[in-house]
Amino acid sequence: MKFKFRGLILSAVFFTLALFLLTLTVQKKVYAANAVSNGDSGSGSLKIGTSAKIKKIEKKLDNALMEIRSIKKENKAQDSGNYFSNIQLLGTLIASYTYNLAKPEALNTPSSFEGNGNYGDNWQPDGFAVNNADITLRRSPGTASNPYGVGFHISLDFGQNIQFYKSYYGDTSYFTTPFEDRTPYDVRKAYININLPVGSGLDIHVGKENELLGFEAFNPIRNWNDTYSLLDAAEPATLTGVFLTYNFIPALTSTLGVANTYNSAVPIDNLPVIELNESYAATSMLTFNGGFIYGENSYMVGTNGQLYEDNLNKSFYGYIDGVLSPNPDWSFVLDYELGLGGGINDSVLNDNGLTAGQVEYPTLVKTSNNTYDKSRFYGIAGYIHHQHNYGFGQIAETLRETAAYDQNGMWEMTSTPGVSDTYIDSTLTFAYQPSFKNFKDVQFRLEFEHQSANHKVYLNSNGLPTHSQQNTINLMILYSF
Repeated sequence: MKFKFRGLILSAVFFTLALFLLTLTVQKKVYAANAVSNGDSGSGSLKIGTSAKIKKIEKKLDNALMEIRSIKKENKAQDSGNYFSNIQLLGTLIASYTYNLAKPEALNTPSSFEGNGNYGDNWQPDGFAVNNADITLRRSPGTASNPYGVGFHISLDFGQNIQFYKSYYGDTSYFTTPFEDRTPYDVRKAYININLPVGSGLDIHVGKENELLGFEAFNPIRNWNDTYSLLDAAEPATLTGVFLTYNFIPALTSTLGVANTYNSAVPIDNLPVIELNESYAATSMLTFNGGFIYGENSYMVGTNGQLYEDNLNKSFYGYIDGVLSPNPDWSFVLDYELGLGGGINDSVLNDNGLTAGQVEYPTLVKTSNNTYDKSRFYGIAGYIHHQHNYGFGQIAETLRETAAYDQNGMWEMTSTPGVSDTYIDSTLTFAYQPSFKNFKDVQFRLEFEHQSANHKVYLNSNGLPTHSQQNTINLMILYSF
């Protein structure tokens, strides 16, 4: 019995162990299956999430592309549909105080220059003046995407400076009274600008604009000085006609004009001329400029107020200069200019039954057997300019030296007709342009100028030409927008 009882117990034990092992095995398989099932389920979730993110990004990109296309379409419509969309309004306002240490008195006679000798821009000897107020409205010919098209440029000028550069509009009293008495306003520029797709681009101006002669062509912002040199006083001032500009090679810019010239030097010039200007960038630091105007016919004003034309003699004015800028802070300029006046042939007097005494303007001087006022003028100017930007703004200094030779006394304003005159002009200018808010477009200039001549041509306080030299101080404030 014992052995049977023990056998039953052992059998029960073995049966229980077998059942436990079987259960454990089944559970492992279930756990494994569940693990595999859980793993497959996680991978599927990852795939679904990534796909959703990609679709979301693609949708954003599509929206961005649609917005870009819309902006481009809108810009294109504005460029092509709205001609006045890129008009610019620009302006320059200049005021100054000038003091001449000789305190010259104005004579108020047509034969004498009123004020500061050869000054064409700051002629007032003592006091404040509004030199120039320029308002410009312009539109470029094309757009950034298409530079070709039709634009325009109009500049209205007011103030003391424009009286010297003002154009002749047919009133002969314009020449027989001092230029200080001229109305202080003029249309300085008024032209249509056409850019054609010819080669590298042909730029055409039709209308009135500044002459391009000389380094100091009228531009108060670009000019480093308060005043203009003696050479500028002899240059023709404005031209009206057709001007073509083309780059035959990238470094060479050529301008050819056929136009009428106004308010040029003596004698009166008002007939078609040819203008040619060349600008060649030899290197990134060195540029050469040169050109000429040829063809000005001579006029004179009779005591009866009538204009008499001389078609026989032509005039010539040319220049050449070099500009060296080794770095943004330094510039060196050397400028040479030459003027040849054809004069007035005495046959004009004979054909019209006139004598020299019956000519009110200019003062006729016999320069050859059959010619009056045939003249030769030439001069040289040198500039040293330095500028540097500091945290508080830009400070600049300019030294200008000019020598001018007027062989027959016909070009410079203080010249005595028929007398050979030589002039020396030394100028030192300091300029400051603040970097502070609301003052970035303002420039202050302080200039000291010394002029001398080989004759006593400058006025004293009694209005008499008793000085061969004079000194002036000029303070200028210039604002541009």
